[in-house]
Amino acid sequence: MFQTYEKRREYQMDQLQRMISYAYAHTRYYRNLLDERGISPKSIQDFSDIKKIPILTKDIVQNHLAEMVSDAIPRQQLQYVTTGGSTGKPLGLYITATVERKRLAFTWLNWSLMGYRMGDACAVLRGTVVKDGFWSYDRGENYLILSTYDLRETNISEYLARIKDFSPKFLRAYPSVLDILARYIQKHGKMLSCLSSVKGIATSSEVLTPEQKVWLEDIFQIPIFDQYGNCEQVGFLGMCPHGHYYEAMEHSYLEYLTENGNDAVGGEVGEIIGTSFINDAVPFIRYKTGDEVLLSRHPLQCDCGIHTRSIQRIEGRMGESLQTHYGNLISITALNSHSDIFDHTARIQYYQDTPGIVVLKIVRRPEYTDQDTEKIYAELNQKFKQQVDLRIEFVEEIPLTSRGKYKYLDQRLKW
Repeated sequence: MFQTYEKRREYQMDQLQRMISYAYAHTRYYRNLLDERGISPKSIQDFSDIKKIPILTKDIVQNHLAEMVSDAIPRQQLQYVTTGGSTGKPLGLYITATVERKRLAFTWLNWSLMGYRMGDACAVLRGTVVKDGFWSYDRGENYLILSTYDLRETNISEYLARIKDFSPKFLRAYPSVLDILARYIQKHGKMLSCLSSVKGIATSSEVLTPEQKVWLEDIFQIPIFDQYGNCEQVGFLGMCPHGHYYEAMEHSYLEYLTENGNDAVGGEVGEIIGTSFINDAVPFIRYKTGDEVLLSRHPLQCDCGIHTRSIQRIEGRMGESLQTHYGNLISITALNSHSDIFDHTARIQYYQDTPGIVVLKIVRRPEYTDQDTEKIYAELNQKFKQQVDLRIEFVEEIPLTSRGKYKYLDQRLKW
């Protein structure tokens, strides 16, 4: 299934050269950037040469998106999407249907390692809004979609019963939602039988710590396969059957940089700086993701046959939640999952110190209007389903943490 590490590195070098040449030929932003720096695409002959190109930040993309769009892609093929804003700054960009198909291919490849085949029955507990009731059925995908917004202590048994009736082979969920299910099953052991058909659990979008993975697998008695990705398509980390993270080297080229800008080595934490091979609509070269990983001290040479640089754990994107009037938790990841309602905001931060009451702090961009406020209230209140009172507060700035980062959720409650 996987080629040798050396062959995959050769492919990466070919793709780096292709993407940089493509970006130079088809985008004003990269043409101007490389000309100003005196960099010729042909001068990129080694992996170290890519460091000649400055790092791309969210601010740059936000301010220069129009110049970054490829003129080789017909406008009618462009699809506008937004990131989940896990760093407190949602970002808009363009992809195409081809990009989405490639993304799904890497996801399905990772799921195949737990035995998944297209069409297998799957129960999904992620960020989808279910309008009527707490579940719906996607016949095309053979997915049972379960609302995470309605999940609470008093109805978890109904969720588990519905899963049992559906008899899925696999489960997809945020780690924070799995925590809720696991704690309930700990109290009511007999409910574990509701998951007897499930052969594997796929997680993503939030950090799954090694300790959390061990605990959840012990409760569910089901193997968990995690993955890391992002809307910008500048990095993909999968998990092999032995629980090791691996790089999808055909998806992107990844650098891991320490706080002082040096390449992280084994045992060090580094921020993911990614160059996408699959998004030709808006090339992302050396993009600063804001997500961090702890590198393993040894390369991955697993019995499963995957040989890549090895990631010991993903440090960023901790799963965080808001507490409703009823005491149940709503994943912050699900709340702001790829919506355009924050396009005219510079920064956002959720703040909570009282159950059922949430303050959304917004730093407005110049183009922000009252219509944006109405859209935000409408979409978030639809997701909250009268379980949370939402209040919007406009601020001039949102202070950085001691590590110089934006905190997406300032949660003062303990549970």
